Amino acid sequence: MLEIEKEVERGILFIRLEGTLTNKTFTTFGEEINYLLYNQGISNFVFDFTNISKVEDNIISKIQSKLVEIFLNCGKVVMCGMSELFRKKVGFTK
Repeated sequence: MLEIEKEVERGILFIRLEGTLTNKTFTTFGEEINYLLYNQGISNFVFDFTNISKVEDNIISKIQSKLVEIFLNCGKVVMCGMSELFRKKVGFTK
């Protein structure tokens, strides 16, 4: 189960995720991002992964694809609360 909490502050959308991130729950998350990006025109996102208890391995490529999609729409993303291993898999450095 994945809970998505959204809050807009100064034109930036904060998305706090809680629960497990699996193929099934990522579909819901991806649809939510698409709606906000394309229908609402939001381009600045902060994803908070602090309360994610489990991430399936194949989700990393889906997250990367979603990030590219946001960047291609001139958006900006901040990701926080990720473990060191998760950060390396996504491709971030210090």
